[in-house]
Amino acid sequence: MVYIKKVETRGFKSFGSRPVSVNFEGRFIGITGPNGSGKSNIIDAILFAIGENRPRMMRVPKLSGLIFDGAGGNPSTSARVTITLDNTSREISIDNDRVTLTREIRSGGDSVYLLNGKKVQKGTLSELLRLALISSDGLNFVPQGMVTHLADLDSAEKRGLIEEIVGVAQFDEKKEDALKQLDIADRKLEIAMAKIGEVKKKIDSLEGERNDQLRLQNLEHERNNLKSAIINQKLEDTKTSINNNDQLLVQLSTEKEKFSEELIIINKKLQELENEKQSTLSQAIGGAPKELLTVQINLSNKKEELVKFQNKIKEYEQDTKKINDSLPYLVDMLSENNKNSIVSETTINNLSKTLDNDEKDLHLLNDNMKKCDSQRNSLLQSIVEEEKLISNINQQLRHSYDEKNKFNNSLSLSIAKETVLKEKISNNEKKHKETETVVNLISKSISKLESLQSGQEESLSYLSDSNSKLADQREKIESELTKAVDILTKANQQVLKHESKVEAAKEITSKQNVQSNIQSIVKENSVPGYLGGTIDIFNYSDKYKTALHAATKRWSNAVIVEDMASLFQIVTQIKKHKLGRVALIPLSDVATFEKVNSPKHKDILGSLADFVKVDDKYVGIRNFIFGDTLLVSSAKIGYLLSQKGYRTVSISGDLFEPGGSVFETGSISPIANLFFDSKSLTQIKSSVNNLRESIRKRKTTITTLNSQVKEMESTQYNRNLGLTKLTSEITHLKSVKIRYTKVISKTKEHYDVLQKQITSLSSIITDQEKSLITINNLINDQKNKIDSQSSLTSQKNKLNSLDDEKTNLSTTIDTLSETIRNNQSTITKERANLEHNLKNQKSQLNNEISTLKQELETKTGFLTTSENGLSELQTNVESLTINEKSLSVESRKMKPIIDALDKEIKSYNKTKESIQKHVMANTSKSNSTDHHNSRLSDSIQSYKNNLNDLNSNQLIEYFSGADNLLIDLDKEYNSLRTRVNLLADEQYRAMYFGYKGFSERRNQLQKERIAIVEFIDNIDSEKRDTFLDAFQKIDKEFRNIFVQLTTRDSGYCDHDNCPPGRILHGDAWLELDNPDEIFNAGVTLFAKFPNKVERDIIICSGGEKTVAALCLILAIQAIKPAPFYVFDEIDAHLDAVNSSKLAEILQSRTSKSQVIMISLKDTILSRVDTMYGVYHERSITKILKFRPTEKDIEYAKGISIK
Repeated sequence: MVYIKKVETRGFKSFGSRPVSVNFEGRFIGITGPNGSGKSNIIDAILFAIGENRPRMMRVPKLSGLIFDGAGGNPSTSARVTITLDNTSREISIDNDRVTLTREIRSGGDSVYLLNGKKVQKGTLSELLRLALISSDGLNFVPQGMVTHLADLDSAEKRGLIEEIVGVAQFDEKKEDALKQLDIADRKLEIAMAKIGEVKKKIDSLEGERNDQLRLQNLEHERNNLKSAIINQKLEDTKTSINNNDQLLVQLSTEKEKFSEELIIINKKLQELENEKQSTLSQAIGGAPKELLTVQINLSNKKEELVKFQNKIKEYEQDTKKINDSLPYLVDMLSENNKNSIVSETTINNLSKTLDNDEKDLHLLNDNMKKCDSQRNSLLQSIVEEEKLISNINQQLRHSYDEKNKFNNSLSLSIAKETVLKEKISNNEKKHKETETVVNLISKSISKLESLQSGQEESLSYLSDSNSKLADQREKIESELTKAVDILTKANQQVLKHESKVEAAKEITSKQNVQSNIQSIVKENSVPGYLGGTIDIFNYSDKYKTALHAATKRWSNAVIVEDMASLFQIVTQIKKHKLGRVALIPLSDVATFEKVNSPKHKDILGSLADFVKVDDKYVGIRNFIFGDTLLVSSAKIGYLLSQKGYRTVSISGDLFEPGGSVFETGSISPIANLFFDSKSLTQIKSSVNNLRESIRKRKTTITTLNSQVKEMESTQYNRNLGLTKLTSEITHLKSVKIRYTKVISKTKEHYDVLQKQITSLSSIITDQEKSLITINNLINDQKNKIDSQSSLTSQKNKLNSLDDEKTNLSTTIDTLSETIRNNQSTITKERANLEHNLKNQKSQLNNEISTLKQELETKTGFLTTSENGLSELQTNVESLTINEKSLSVESRKMKPIIDALDKEIKSYNKTKESIQKHVMANTSKSNSTDHHNSRLSDSIQSYKNNLNDLNSNQLIEYFSGADNLLIDLDKEYNSLRTRVNLLADEQYRAMYFGYKGFSERRNQLQKERIAIVEFIDNIDSEKRDTFLDAFQKIDKEFRNIFVQLTTRDSGYCDHDNCPPGRILHGDAWLELDNPDEIFNAGVTLFAKFPNKVERDIIICSGGEKTVAALCLILAIQAIKPAPFYVFDEIDAHLDAVNSSKLAEILQSRTSKSQVIMISLKDTILSRVDTMYGVYHERSITKILKFRPTEKDIEYAKGISIK
């Protein structure tokens, strides 16, 4: 809690130019002093320091009036005030236990603010203080006259006060701001709708161009895919060919190596055979002549040559035969090739004509499609316009329905208001009749009292005459005794005052020493059963010392004994030695005493007995003294539990008896200098007795006369008292009659106002019913307009038919396009077959036929000339044979061997020739394959380069007709490229995203508008709920505080809602004049004081008004707490009893807030923690500090009670 520790001033108002410091010690501060001494200037200084800028609040015409005017001397040039706040709770957002606020104002009116000695802006300072609930607004500062001003407010002004405290104005500000935001939102929404329309038109114009651009991009993508597929297929075919060639090369190489191995073997074998032949010949010939050898060699050669020549002839004959057989077949193949070429060319020509016709049909279908699209777009535009028109009508219809709902709600509300007004009129009439009845009763009572008053006046006149005669006689004697009586009275008063103080001091001293006296007496007389005092047997922590002392009360000095026998013996000794009143507790009677069960609650520490340590034998005594008391953490929870019937005590020593009684605990200060000198007192008493004896003798002579006078005076006094009561009662009844007459007049006026309201409301209901009929007719018209828009259905049907036609055209176009692509593929295939197959085959056949004819001619010529060579060789062989026969008769035996060798050599030579032919063919084929692979490798690199240029990441699978399709796509691509807007897609996207942004912005604006409308609708409800919530809390506090302030000890309450035996108290409450129209009506305070009827405080007496208004201020403060409250003579119109009750209430609030109060009442000042006296000296305010002791407080309480 933040509270004020110190106030320092210099040059502020009447405090003078020198520094003045006031230290506020404690939570309840009292300020007192004569009128005009400057008490309120302390409050003005606090207001000034926390930033108050309204001169009226500080009782000056302008702020410069706060500067000390010099009081006839030297004036001050500036005013400076510093207040020091205790910030240990850190409620002010500064990390310091002490916060100083300084404000200085100069004669020019400029103010300087300091926070802990540093300059700060007023706004920053105000915000810090506002967060700590410190403000000059509200009711935490209650100046002089505010209570009476509040009491005189009418009901509307009281409602306004509660609204100001609750902060209802913020709802009106919110509503005004929301209406402004709604207007802005509507304008933004209109702008957004206009922009959306413009953007939509641009999007429609760009959509066609964008479609062409997208088609071009799609064509390019498809072309690249097809090119990639074709090239990739060629690449794969080439790779396959290379692989096949590589396999063939490997095969050829293997065959070549095999042939080489076979040749080596054959050559080796031939060499062996030749060697064997030569060896055989050498053996056979032996010593034959050289001629035979030569003949044999020649014969062998000629024979061999003959064989070869014959073999060649046979081979040529076979080849000739084969050529003759092959030539017709090749000629037939060439003829077939020519026929196929003619068929292929015919097919290509026919398909080309068909393709031209199909393309013309496709062009025609595309034109029809464009016409269909054009018709569809125009029809769609017409439908959109129709739908917009219907949408507008629907919007108007929704608006009409909204208006209808509003009218229905307004009508229902008006009917409900009419019902309420009728009920109010009925209640008003009832109240008017009851009030008239009360006025009539009051008039009759006044008549009766006036007749009694006249009789009393006559009787009083007679008694006055009789009494005046006796009075003259008595005055003569009593005049002599006046001085003596005065002296005697004063002496008696002084003696009685000092004796009472001495007796009080003796009593306190005797109580403090009673334990030690009893203990010494018991020891001296050996009295059995004495166990000691409570302080001797109880042990406890210092933390709970205050709570335990507060709870023990009368048992704090109790004596503990064993049993009743011991008790009676100790009582005898106490009476014998006159030790005064002593509490005794027999252990035997309380040994089984149980403590109260503690309810479970976080703020309940437990039973107080649990915090006291005793021996087991004293547990019953502990439970007896402390077992019925609960120890709680705070006074608040203690008070709430006491209301439920528990006896509670807080750690700080606040004791609450069942029902809510509070006792403050504390130690008794030492008593000193309270006893008079006994000798002086005896002399004074003797003089007083002598004077009293003298007066008694003088009075004896006039006893009879005096008794007669007293009897007469008593009778006259009683008659005067009765007459005064009668007069007062008559006056009171007349004032009450006047008030009730005003109430009747006000009730009648209220009745007339209600009648006017109901008449006006009836007119409003009639108008609303007419408006409802009008809006219903408008809704019917709008519905008829919607029904009349039948062309929209036909247009939609036509649009559907166009869509069907477009679908059929699209299907036909797709089918025809597929046919065209198939034909193009077929033409491509036929052309490829014609160019690459048929023509190549024809060329090969012609070459082969020409080669065969040339070979046939060569071999035929050889066969023709070979007969002569063959005959010549045969003749040579025959002659050599004859010659050889004649020369080698003996060598005939070796001939078979040599012939066998020749035959074998011949066979190997044939094989050798065949292998050599194969080797030559193999080498030729291998060279050709290598050359082909080289060309294919070059093609692969070219294909890869093309694929990289196309940048195709995902290749599609090659299909038949891809080449023809690529040609068609190229044609369409080249045709479309020349007329496409290449920025159309980018422009369309930018425009579309802009349109989307505008649409989202429109939706957002619509949501914002709906949210604002809902917010406006909820403000009034929230405003009403907030006000009612605060009103109920204030009403509850108002009732409780009024009960506390008006509770009396002179009787018991007879209220229906009070329990039996409840002490007499008053009741008060707040009442709304019109609960249905809270903010158009007022708030009335009703009060029922003890033994009086309930009534509006407007017609109560001045003191009763003050009590009710003061209770309302305290109630509002209770729901709007502040760290400290400042009151300026709010008890001025209260009597002693009410002032005492107010002091109790304020003192109870000091547990949560600091209270600073200016008062002249002892009943208030007797309860403060620190009191300051204020007085004037040479026109400058001086301040004295006085802190009352407990003796002063008790003494002041005693006086206030008496």
